[in-house]
Amino acid sequence: MKPNQLRNEYWLLRHGRSLANEVETIVSKPEHGIDERWTLAQGGEDQARAAGVKFGKVVQAAKRGGRTVRVYSSPFSRTRRTASLAAEAAGLQADMCPIQVAPELRERFFGDELEMQPYRTAYGKIWERDEVSTASVPGGNGESVDEVSARIRHFFERLEDEHKDAVILLVSHGDTLSIMQTTILGEDTKQHRRFAFDTAELRPLIAPGPGSSTLSSRHFHR
Repeated sequence: MKPNQLRNEYWLLRHGRSLANEVETIVSKPEHGIDERWTLAQGGEDQARAAGVKFGKVVQAAKRGGRTVRVYSSPFSRTRRTASLAAEAAGLQADMCPIQVAPELRERFFGDELEMQPYRTAYGKIWERDEVSTASVPGGNGESVDEVSARIRHFFERLEDEHKDAVILLVSHGDTLSIMQTTILGEDTKQHRRFAFDTAELRPLIAPGPGSSTLSSRHFHR
């Protein structure tokens, strides 16, 4: 799959600041992540709405061009809430554009040894190991970069089969999104942190070319 062969236009959105972010606790296991106790903090809700207003410009352009808009979200409570608030702020009606939950967009699982533990230096060590080997498994039984990349590839294959000339918003998590962007762009996945996302950051999968009227990405390469 090559970026210039994609049949759809993709936009990526990381969830807003969550209650897990507030207490700096790793919540990456699906059965924990879907729990509403780890949904968005109030500041994260405001971030999600602001991202939705930005995405609204993309929606308006799509509608003028007669294109459909689709929204997919990770099943975690913090992403589903972000998707709901952003879609509403973008002017998308729930009956016309329902949010579709996609397990493939879930958080990278950081392993049982790290689950529900403080951030501290855990993330930094994980990312250092990622730079050495994309097969590195965090937390004893967590997901490697290679495993996340594989599920993302399969997901994109499905989206490309199901849609054509659509604008698709994918609401997910930091590592999943950075690995997604490196995977689809054909970049070195060891360096996925160069594509790190801020909370509630909205970004095109593929950076617009010179003179493009679409939203640009401040942090596309960092």
